[in-house]
Order: sequence, then C-alpha cells, then structure tokens
Amino acid sequence: MSPVRPVVPSVALSLFLLAFTAGPAIGQVPVTPFVPDEIASPAPFNMSPAFSPDGHSVCFTEADSKTSTIVVSYAQSGHWSSPQPAPFSGQARDLEPDFSPDGKFLIFSSNRPSEPGASPLDGHYNGKVFPAAGGHLWKVTRKRNAWQQPQLLPASINVNDAVFSPAVTADGSLYFMRADDGGGIFHIYRSQFRHGHYDPPVRAPFSNTTYGDYDPAVAADESFLIFSSPRPPAPHATDLFIVFRTAAGWSDPIDLRSVLSSDVSGVEARLSPDHQTLYFTGPRPPSAGGDPHSRPILKVNIGQLLASHGLH
Repeated sequence: MSPVRPVVPSVALSLFLLAFTAGPAIGQVPVTPFVPDEIASPAPFNMSPAFSPDGHSVCFTEADSKTSTIVVSYAQSGHWSSPQPAPFSGQARDLEPDFSPDGKFLIFSSNRPSEPGASPLDGHYNGKVFPAAGGHLWKVTRKRNAWQQPQLLPASINVNDAVFSPAVTADGSLYFMRADDGGGIFHIYRSQFRHGHYDPPVRAPFSNTTYGDYDPAVAADESFLIFSSPRPPAPHATDLFIVFRTAAGWSDPIDLRSVLSSDVSGVEARLSPDHQTLYFTGPRPPSAGGDPHSRPILKVNIGQLLASHGLH
C-alpha cells in the first residue's frame, strides 16, 4: 500500500485516495450523493454522517488536508440547513462522530489534548509519526437540547494515540479502529459496555491481520457490520465489506462492490437510523455530475441485501 500523507483529513480516507482504482461494472443499485450537494461545503472532504434517531439532524465531518471539524445540519421543511460547526467542535481536529442509537450521546475522534494547554495529540500508525494527527475517542452528552462538555473515554479504549472511527451499539458497546502496537496497521476492535464500564477491547474475528481494516458501522443490535478494507477482492482499492451475525459468529466478509454496484467503494461508512441506507465517502459517480475530484458523502440502499439475509 502506498504511504499516507504527513497530514490527513481522515486516516482511512487518505489510504483510499492514494489506492483507489475503479472496478468493473457490477450490480444495479444506484449510488447517489447525499441530498445532492445540498449540504456540501467548500471543504474538499465530507464524510461520516451521524444521524439523530429521528433523522431530523445530522452531524458530519468537514475536512481538508490540515483541518477537520464536526458540523451539524437540521432538516427543515424538507431541506437541510446550512452546516454549522457543532458547539463542541471547531478548535481541534475533530472527526468521525457517531450517535448512540438512543440519541443521548455522541462519540467522536479528536487530536485534542487530554489536559488544557497541552499540545495536540500526535499519531503513530502505518509505521510513521503524524504530527497533530493522532486520535483519541471522546464522548459528548446531549441534555435538554444542549451539548455538554466532551469527556475523554477511559484508557482501556484510548490505549495509544491512533484510535479512530467509533460505532456505538444499542447496549453502549463500542467498535472502533486502532493501530496495532501503537504504530502498525489498523484493525477493528470491540469493547463490551457493562455495569457502566468498558471491558478491555478485543479484536473483531473478521478483522484481517494482513491487510488492515477500518471505519466500522454497526447495526444497533449487531446483526450486521460494514467496514472498509483493501483486502482481496478489492482491486487495489479500499472496498466496503459487510459481515452478518450468525449462530456460529460473524460470517465471512462480502465485498459490497460485488453485490450492489462498482460505485460502492470507499471509507467512513455510516447507517441511516432505519439501517436501510448506507452512507460512505468515495469518488463522485460520473452520473452525479459536479466536481469529479471532490469526495462527497454518497448513499446507497441496502434494504434488499439485508432482506436476503433475513433482516428488515
């Protein structure tokens, strides 16, 4: 895999941008921009939309090569409002928000220091040091329609400075990506939340030790999970894969490019509140028009695929 740039808007996105090549035309499910450019910003990268349970608000990441901010937009009279920085973001390199399924809190990644006045967090991953581009997971609670002060998740989660892409389940358990040994490639981990605490994270059994995996998006009941990986059969790209929960554990990963469309390839996967729509960041489909070099938030319906596996 090609090396990543010294400063990146998103770890997975940087790997994807350097590695992407289009695959063959497979499948018929259309891929379209999320609310065609309605909430697009001047930032070249838009990614990781986290929807409130009622679907009336969305937090997502606006980024360029040096900065990253979590913004929020609201559904108003059938349209989305102009994105504005979230009250808890805008001062640090914040990215990859994910709502808890009940909407009571949001977890995101940030390079913000754990102590006021300290330097931004450096990152160690892919065999390199990335100044001010590290990641710890933070939790921000919403009470009486107001965001509270973000709180750093415990050291059992933030074991090093390369922890990104949180995904929260219905019982509060947490999936995320973490660079192994504080400097290697990324894999997906899960931490069970019980009795108000996170258990020590365990690497997900489907997370490949050779190629690396990133950006998990999980159903609230953990019936399925979508993630990105350059593993085969990805054609020198970063494809999106899905795994299903079975009586015997997680199924083998299925490349969504092979069952949905060749346009389903990218990073920063997120799900709609009803799980019927997959959102991700990838190359703009030629049929969508607009700047072919931008990396917008795209969407694709996965309802039929879920139904074929007994999920509704």
